[in-house]
Amino acid sequence: MFIHLSRQSGQPLYLQVADQLRTKIENGDLVPNTRLPASRVLAQKLRVNRITIVNAYAELETEGLVVTRVGSGTFVAVGQDMPQSNNEVSLPWPNPLPPPRQWNASLMLAEMMRQARQPGIISFANGAPANEFLPVNEFRRSFNEVLRRDGATALQYEEAVGYQPLRDIIAGYLQQQDIQVTGNDVLITAGCQQALDITLRVLARDDNSVLVVEDPCYLGLLELVTAQRITPIGVSLDDHGLQTDRLEQIILRYRPRLIYVTPTFHNPTGVTMPLERRRALLEIALRYGISILEDTTYNELRYQGEALPTLKSLDTADLVFLAGGFSKTLAPGIRIGYLLVPSYLRERLITIKQTTDLLTSPLNQRALHAYLQSGHFCQHLDQVRMVYKERRDAMLAAIKQHFPAEASWRCPQGGMYVWVNMPTTGPTATDLYLTAINYNVAFAIGSVFSASGSFSHALRLSFVTHTPQEIEEGIRRLGKAWKELLARHARVAASANYQPTLHIL
Repeated sequence: MFIHLSRQSGQPLYLQVADQLRTKIENGDLVPNTRLPASRVLAQKLRVNRITIVNAYAELETEGLVVTRVGSGTFVAVGQDMPQSNNEVSLPWPNPLPPPRQWNASLMLAEMMRQARQPGIISFANGAPANEFLPVNEFRRSFNEVLRRDGATALQYEEAVGYQPLRDIIAGYLQQQDIQVTGNDVLITAGCQQALDITLRVLARDDNSVLVVEDPCYLGLLELVTAQRITPIGVSLDDHGLQTDRLEQIILRYRPRLIYVTPTFHNPTGVTMPLERRRALLEIALRYGISILEDTTYNELRYQGEALPTLKSLDTADLVFLAGGFSKTLAPGIRIGYLLVPSYLRERLITIKQTTDLLTSPLNQRALHAYLQSGHFCQHLDQVRMVYKERRDAMLAAIKQHFPAEASWRCPQGGMYVWVNMPTTGPTATDLYLTAINYNVAFAIGSVFSASGSFSHALRLSFVTHTPQEIEEGIRRLGKAWKELLARHARVAASANYQPTLHIL
């Protein structure tokens, strides 16, 4: 199967793969029921990350061109799998979705990226920072400086563990958070996602591995555990994060190897774990000798309240893996993250990193180091915090005005998301999505964030990528879509309950 990828193109690699496969299917080069190469195999042939192929297949599946058969693979769709047209329905907006299907993390990731590119769509689904605050000029200067200073060295191989000056500057940043660390303790990764991935690869050594996660939790993490055949066991959250009083029973029953948490500005709910509960979590982990993977992706996006210590800074037993990165605060495209690991596993993790992708871009690492060294980062954070807080407040005000009174939500102290629970007696979030997209507004469906498939009436709304005026308009459209759904359900219910009266003469 010949696929040509251009890394100089502005088009994402997964879309290039999807476009070329789509053409082969439509031209008949790939006939119905043809089994596509396994994502790992095709990724190796094309020299791309496996998630690139997973997202390409998911993109085609949302279009009904391929189907995934559990345990068998991905196949070109046959006639009955293809989306059916319905000439009786006339929709007022462009870009209708295929008929309803069971959403999962792969489909939602692909759908969020697809909708983010559609003109006219107000998408609250994506978890990316706002384009207008990406420090383009500063990074241009950093790249130019690195190329003038280092020349070809910046384009050569780098140690798998990462560029030492960048590791040192990140260590200094973490030391300010009372974390005892040196540059030698920092492993540079291709984004925080890879930091999570290689941690799971080290701790999940067989198909019987169990991971404790928050329920709901980051859907990218659910993607990773599915790919690695790890069983995720969800522990419910309340207004203060993971409920540690339920954790011990889970540990005794399932014997997990790792607990994954986002204690600060949790994705997707936005809640923050208070200090007392952080200490309780560490005490339970120590009692049973279980490692903790702490995701600090959103820690810097605080809009109110005092900063709390990380689990890593409170860890006295070397149990905590800390994963962080710059995708939410600076620029997703540079793909720079980092991982702090217990010392006894450091060499093993470096080996896994090296076998996964050999190295993280040396040029990007050096440019990020130059940018951080310039001192612009603090000023940048001050600016985005001010603007994101304004956008958060605009979204909360719009939700209060346009959503039903029975809906509930929290005001997050930081992060990027508002988690809304719609009335459970009404339509599901999937129903709402399929209606809302016809009003040119999108969001993330709550159930895809759940290891148990719960939260079918929940929405995750990102507030950072749109202006307050766009947020108001998007939420107004969502409210209108909800009212349309309620009216439709009422008509269906009335029709189902109608009993004709018989008059006997």
